Amino acid sequence: MYWKLRIPMLLFIFGFVAGLYQKFPDFFLAGINDFIGSATYIGLVAVLFLMLEKIKVNEKKVHFLIGIVIISFGFLFDTFMV
Repeated sequence: MYWKLRIPMLLFIFGFVAGLYQKFPDFFLAGINDFIGSATYIGLVAVLFLMLEKIKVNEKKVHFLIGIVIISFGFLFDTFMV
């Protein structure tokens, strides 16, 4: 069974950016204000996702297990960056 990379890459980006925000909050202005931190988080996720859409990475089809592995890497990155 194959699926497009759109959902696995989106979930990976969520985990990857969340891990970076937890490890380096001052670099992303997340330590200043909760509203500014949330806005920069959502903005960075949107920019990364739109870049992947623009270069058509999200249109590639991969096996279901590879998608699960990509999602797991995002989750594990977020977990271990705490």
